[in-house]
Amino acid sequence: MKRLVFLLLFLAVFCLILGPIAMAQEDTKSTKDTFTLEEITVTAEKRPVQLQALPSSVVALQPEDLVSQGKISTEEILSEVPNVTFLNGMGNTNGNIAIRGIQRMQTGAAGPGNEAVLPSATAVYVDGIYLGIGGEYDLQRVEVLRGPQGTLYGRSATGGVVAFYTNDPKLGTFEGNFSVEVGSDALVNTTGVLNVPVGEKVALRAAVRYYSRDSFFAEGDATASQQITEGRLKARFQPTDQLDIVVQGATKRLDTWYGGWSQVLDGPNDINYKHGPYNPPAEKADPDKLNQYGLNANYDFGNMTLTWIAGYHDYKKTAMAPSLRQSDSWGNEWGSQGDNIVYPKNWYHTEEVRLASDKDASRFFTWIVGANYFQHEFANEMHNNVTDIYAINQDQYDAGVRVGQGYLDMVIIDTSGQVKNYGIFTEETFNITDDFRITAGLRYDKTKILSNLKFLEGLNQTHDFGHLPYYSPDGSFPYSVLDTKVLDPNGVPSDWSNITYKLRFEYDLTPDNMVYFVASTGFLPGFAGVTPDPKNGTWMFNVLDEQKMQAFEIGSKNQFLNNRLRLNGSIFYYDLDGYTDSYALNDTGGGPPGWTDVSLKKVIIYGLDMDSEFLLTANDKLSFSLGYLHTKTTPPDSITWTSGTTTPGSYLLMIDEQTGHPTWEGTLGYDHIFTLADGATLVPHAELHYTGGYYTSNYTYLVAQMGDPKPYLYQDAVSLVNANLTWTSSSQKYMVNFWVRNAFDKEYKKNATVNFDGNPLAGYTGVTPGDPRTFGMMLNVKF
Repeated sequence: MKRLVFLLLFLAVFCLILGPIAMAQEDTKSTKDTFTLEEITVTAEKRPVQLQALPSSVVALQPEDLVSQGKISTEEILSEVPNVTFLNGMGNTNGNIAIRGIQRMQTGAAGPGNEAVLPSATAVYVDGIYLGIGGEYDLQRVEVLRGPQGTLYGRSATGGVVAFYTNDPKLGTFEGNFSVEVGSDALVNTTGVLNVPVGEKVALRAAVRYYSRDSFFAEGDATASQQITEGRLKARFQPTDQLDIVVQGATKRLDTWYGGWSQVLDGPNDINYKHGPYNPPAEKADPDKLNQYGLNANYDFGNMTLTWIAGYHDYKKTAMAPSLRQSDSWGNEWGSQGDNIVYPKNWYHTEEVRLASDKDASRFFTWIVGANYFQHEFANEMHNNVTDIYAINQDQYDAGVRVGQGYLDMVIIDTSGQVKNYGIFTEETFNITDDFRITAGLRYDKTKILSNLKFLEGLNQTHDFGHLPYYSPDGSFPYSVLDTKVLDPNGVPSDWSNITYKLRFEYDLTPDNMVYFVASTGFLPGFAGVTPDPKNGTWMFNVLDEQKMQAFEIGSKNQFLNNRLRLNGSIFYYDLDGYTDSYALNDTGGGPPGWTDVSLKKVIIYGLDMDSEFLLTANDKLSFSLGYLHTKTTPPDSITWTSGTTTPGSYLLMIDEQTGHPTWEGTLGYDHIFTLADGATLVPHAELHYTGGYYTSNYTYLVAQMGDPKPYLYQDAVSLVNANLTWTSSSQKYMVNFWVRNAFDKEYKKNATVNFDGNPLAGYTGVTPGDPRTFGMMLNVKF
């Protein structure tokens, strides 16, 4: 609480000094310099507005900066945005972006395993389509909205929104570009774009991309890699000045190879990159195939605009190749774990219709009203098996010889169902005076989930393996199972209804300096699934409560020195209820603990964001961003199991903070423009990114009995240096770029998780190492 009071006092003093500074700068406008920072337009609140005029904590990332800095993936794109974390570890997917410590509910519950049923706490959009694809090439901009956006974006926007916008076709313009990028770890990243006008009112834009890269930590024949092949075609129709329609089709194929050494910790900060005696060869998984179709239509009535956004996308995957793991901890014992997942149906349909007044239509107020519809249909089947096989020696293992007894745990999970969400929303801004405005927003959401869950399970079966495969040649499992369970033959319906609101006050100290206060709410609907029952080693049905949050934010946006200096900052306070996490517990205190889903009593989060840019001269720019985040989690008083035993809440959390989020982080960057004799430019950029210490994951009382995992799970503060050098021809047609990330090859842990069978801890803590030094070169040609 003392830290929160300090932040409030800091902001109060900051705002008090803005007035005199702003007044002083008014006197210098007669000697205005000829260079200023570029104005940026965003659509964070569903209509175009200049970033500095938006009373909200929004960061706009420009594609030219991302390209020159070698930021290709979503994780890299967001890596330097304060208080935005791309989480790694159990229960997280690539869509699990956490903003200001608000992350998706972490659950071991078995189910469809998709984003719609257990949504992320950060809503991700591509061209206005929820969970869209193709947001990493031919970009126009990326907007990061920090703080709950429940009024305009609904569910899944509890922490905020990340919106990717790709380039639309340009009418009357023939243009294109081609780029090729190569780098360390066999990096190849190529893109091609072509914009073709078809008469005066129609234009087409095609963009394609191929990306390939090897794993950072695999070697030789075991080198794992990832390949992405994707493309997008957009068509723009503008039959009248009032009507603008963009339709698109996009496709993506992801190929992944598994294999290589596993990484563990031999000590708290000693990463063993080659754990185990065997380096399995690369094995290719079945590809992920995604397709997307979208429509964005706008009709301008003069004083208001009607918008319709529709999207459909599907996900196709036949199976996932087994992921091998080995251990030499008990002599020549070898283990293999495999998950094979079939997705016969997995598609998404989204619709949004809204009507928004023009921001200059009335001097008294602006408004927006709208409705949305979201539907997700899914069906999948997951086969899971874990087998320990005893081999005599390495030669026999390599030859495929198996002897002795093996242990088998086989589970087949059939899941199907649907998710439907309906929402209506409105938001109005009232101009009380020329300098003072009040915004009020309200939204109603209804979420319906119907899950059909069937389990076939075979537990603790022992077989003579010899040369027996896991599966028969026809793909069936050769052994009988012990039990078949249909939890509910009619499906398990779950309904949630929510109302969220936003109330915001903003005041202009001067035309270039604003302060604002906003109170808002956010929510995530609950989840119906199945989780292991630690009492008897079987399965139990589990319904997770919905997650609700109250949020408060005070911020300020400022331009000084005739728009050569920008300084934006905000402090925030969140009160979060219903957050669910998975913890290693059981009801007896003996044996290895199992994952159990538990809803925390309370999560309190507060902190600050700050972003600034300063044009020292027409050719020199200094940038600085800072984030501070403090979280406090409170476990339930106790947990009562179905067996009647009770576990004290004090056993649940040994670390009382949200893990995976650094307390402090910041980036200091510098650019200089050299203008060469022929008119070409050479721009070096260097930045220092600091990440404070944090815990990568939590642990419980039971885990602590095996040894002290705290040092293994803590990542000390680390500073990374990134740099790039960009040459651009005088005609702007050619660009050559060199970049390096983590220039001094600093070693750090992204994620570390204790293996519960491990005692002592050394060698049993799995780790995801941070990216090593990477570098690359890119050539871009425009025509």
